[in-house]
Amino acid sequence: MVSQFSEAERYTSLVEASPMPTALYVGEDMVVMAANQAMLDLWGKSASIIGTKLMEAIPELEGQPFFGILSQVFQSGETYYTKESPADLVVNGTLETFYFTFTYKPIKNDAGEVFAIINTAAQLTELVKAKKQVVETQQRLSFTLLSAEIGTWDLDLINYEVNWDAKCRELFGFRKEGEIRYEEVLSCIHPEDEEMVRNAVARVINNDGHYDIKYRTISKENKQIRWVHCKGKAYFYDDNIAYRFAGIVQNITNEVKARQREHQLLTLVNNNVDHMTIADLDGKVIYMNEASRKLLGIPMGADVTKFSAKDFYTPEELDRVQNRIIKEIDEVKGWTGHISLLNYQTKETIPCMVSYLLIKDLETGEVIGRGATARDLRPEIRVKAELQKLATIIDSSEDFCNYCDIDGYTRYINPSGIALIGIKEDRILNMHLFDYHSESSNEKIKNEIFPKLFADGKWSGELELLHQVTREIIPIHKQFYMIREEFTNTPVAIAAIARDLRPELNIRKILADKNAALQNVVEELEFLANSVPPVVWSSKPDGNLDYINKRWFDQTGKNDEETLGSRWVENVHPDDIPNVVKIWNASLKSGNPYETEFRCLDKFGTYRWHLVRAIPLKNPEGNIIKWYGTNTDVHDQKELEKQKDNFLGIASHELKTPVTSLKAYAQVMESMFKRSGDFKNADLLGKMNKQIDRLTNLISDLLDVTKINSGRMQFNETAFDFNEMVEEVIEDVQRTSFKHIIHPDLGFKRNIVGDRDRICQVITNLLTNAVKYSPDANEVVIYTADHQDSVQVSVRDYGIGISAELKDHVFEQFYRVSGQKEHTFPGLGLGLYISSEIVKRLGGKIWVDSVEGEGSTFCFSIPVNV
Repeated sequence: MVSQFSEAERYTSLVEASPMPTALYVGEDMVVMAANQAMLDLWGKSASIIGTKLMEAIPELEGQPFFGILSQVFQSGETYYTKESPADLVVNGTLETFYFTFTYKPIKNDAGEVFAIINTAAQLTELVKAKKQVVETQQRLSFTLLSAEIGTWDLDLINYEVNWDAKCRELFGFRKEGEIRYEEVLSCIHPEDEEMVRNAVARVINNDGHYDIKYRTISKENKQIRWVHCKGKAYFYDDNIAYRFAGIVQNITNEVKARQREHQLLTLVNNNVDHMTIADLDGKVIYMNEASRKLLGIPMGADVTKFSAKDFYTPEELDRVQNRIIKEIDEVKGWTGHISLLNYQTKETIPCMVSYLLIKDLETGEVIGRGATARDLRPEIRVKAELQKLATIIDSSEDFCNYCDIDGYTRYINPSGIALIGIKEDRILNMHLFDYHSESSNEKIKNEIFPKLFADGKWSGELELLHQVTREIIPIHKQFYMIREEFTNTPVAIAAIARDLRPELNIRKILADKNAALQNVVEELEFLANSVPPVVWSSKPDGNLDYINKRWFDQTGKNDEETLGSRWVENVHPDDIPNVVKIWNASLKSGNPYETEFRCLDKFGTYRWHLVRAIPLKNPEGNIIKWYGTNTDVHDQKELEKQKDNFLGIASHELKTPVTSLKAYAQVMESMFKRSGDFKNADLLGKMNKQIDRLTNLISDLLDVTKINSGRMQFNETAFDFNEMVEEVIEDVQRTSFKHIIHPDLGFKRNIVGDRDRICQVITNLLTNAVKYSPDANEVVIYTADHQDSVQVSVRDYGIGISAELKDHVFEQFYRVSGQKEHTFPGLGLGLYISSEIVKRLGGKIWVDSVEGEGSTFCFSIPVNV
């Protein structure tokens, strides 16, 4: 025993230093070797018990299990631990029950034998009592929740296990026992709500507010759908990690269904096309549906309880409703009739069909208000008016109009139809439509039209009516329509409109005769077109050929397909195409006649010259509807002209040498006669010299014409003072004109680049012509004007002038303006032609303004090439 105490003394300091209630018992008698103050306080004892047996120190433990447990620990050498174990102790003279969590741990010596036991303990009396209170509270809460059909749940967010109470399991359709995983819970949620629930839970456990959500569950056992309302809260560690998520769930299925039924009923009422209101017995409005608001002019957001019945009646109608109609409302049948309502905003009177009914308290049966439904009669009134108009139109229609039932028995025929088939009005209702159609039409109606009507609802085509008196067959064009009931789409009638085709057939015959005659004319014209030598063609307004006569095929060997449209260009000589297309496009754009010459390939591979002319055919509005043209072969004529030009060129050249010699001889002889004093003969030689000059000018003109026609006219461009050149020409012409005074008005003061001699030739020609063709005048005026990019020259005379119809011909080759006698104004008529060709080749233009008997102004302009 002594050795045991000596061994135990080593633990005494450990016991006293322990922060927990601790005691040391030695030997099988359990002598209290040591006990710290915390343990003494638990026992309610003083330090005087140290050294005594435990049974003697705390006698109240007798009959309790502690001594038996200590003996077992001492014998077995195994530690004993228990939680919240009760122990009865005397404290302050009173035996009380306390709760401890304690440990009996055996202490062994070197030989492995137990010689002592260390006892550590913690008093949990308050905690245990609190737990009991919690349990009792939970039991009461569970009863309350069960009564309210509310269940509780607790989600372990670490292990994702859910702790459910019985009600919660029932609402989600789970078995009464067993663990439930979170994923199993999600599988019981309606598929349409699952994602919403997942997102709501995710937000809460991420510390984003409280959990408050309504959704549907589907029972695992019987697939029953319930509506539940869940509320909950998440709990977080200090590092903001959620470890618990708990809350309640309430069955709101009945509430939701009631709201749905209420919403359905309210939706039905609100969307009813009829006006529906409820008012109390004083006429104060309680409810008004959307149709009623629209009908009576009340905004959708307005508070209807601020209105009363008197706001929606005229004074007279209000008096009728209050003093007569309300009294007539039957408790069972109500009251139905016509009244007039008043739009609150527009004050428009609205005729309505109204049904009033009394509203009773469900418990007492007392009348507490009045309900009303009203149908706006304005659409019906308008429809009736429209139907009346339609009936009037049909009655006055010249077409045959009728309708019959779906069996074909006639119900109506308009007056025009009655007259068309010669039927008596009193027989209409007894007639089948087969009675007034021909036999062949009846077969068509039966086998084709009726099946088509029932399938597609309409048919259109030609039939025959039968006149009821004369039995005449009347050809018609008839349209059938199936009339169906608005809501069920059931066929209820067949309507038809027919047009008498006899006038139309007569017109068709007349048109056919005229078309035949017209076709004969067309054939004759085509025969005529094919019989003339030129190629005859026509084109659309866009320039694409749509007809060409057979002469084209005779000349080119190409058919219509190879020619029409724009393919005719393929036969034009490549060198001529640009100019031909340019002139053709210009005519298409301006509407001016088209005229040009080009070489065309014939079927022998030879290009021949053609003169092409075309004029547009226009409608009364001036729009071109067709072009008509001809291609005339002028190849032989061109060859003759070429030969003529060659002859004139050779003849002019050959004549020029002897004429030059004659002029020289005449000048020498004139000088000789003058030196010898024979002035008479010298004067004759002077006149001969002038005639030789005229002959020289004529030969020069002929040479210029041949050069122009052959394209050999030369131009030598140099820079020169234009004003100075004009003054020189004026001076030269003035020397030969003694009667006319030439007045210059020269506004152009710059140099230009061009052929000085050719421009001199043009101005000289215009001045000499002005003098020649104004024999009774004594002046000529020449103007020059600066137009920036061009210079304009105008020569004004006061002579014989040119008529409007001849004005466009003065620039043609060999054209001459004659006076009263042909020899009055001699010349070849080449001067203006040569001048116009020179101006054109210089890139300019030439024109004339003239009034017959008052004079002419010839003008030309050429570019200023500096």
